[in-house]
Amino acid sequence: MKREVITLDKSDRVVGDRPVHLHRSSDPNAMVKEWACNSPYCEDLTGPHPDDGGLEPVVQGREPWRGGR
Repeated sequence: MKREVITLDKSDRVVGDRPVHLHRSSDPNAMVKEWACNSPYCEDLTGPHPDDGGLEPVVQGREPWRGGR
């Protein structure tokens, strides 16, 4: 099996060691076109990055509905 090395950028939203997935913006004018994330709560992987007005991903262990921030 060939392994791929992923380098994270400042725009990525990775907290902890959960598996990572990629978001790709569908907006051709977006500043951030693609970013890594490991929130288990992502449903739409084509929405805008938080720096482009999208929602910040929910971090596991800091869920707002459980009192986390």
